[in-house]
Amino acid sequence: MQVEKSAVAEALRRQGDYDRAQQAECTLPRHVDTERDANLLQRLDVDLCELKTAQRRLDQHEPA
Repeated sequence: MQVEKSAVAEALRRQGDYDRAQQAECTLPRHVDTERDANLLQRLDVDLCELKTAQRRLDQHEPA
């Protein structure tokens, strides 16, 4: 699954982990592939269900 780096940061913030959200903003590529970047996401302790929700929110706010 492809997600935006900002979706990862939002998911971490929603988990209450602001430090890891900041770390994600600094270390992840702009476009994150959940398979390719699985190790990074695991180190950041990203909840994949929350990540999917965060990406859907971002997708809804993009201009058509």
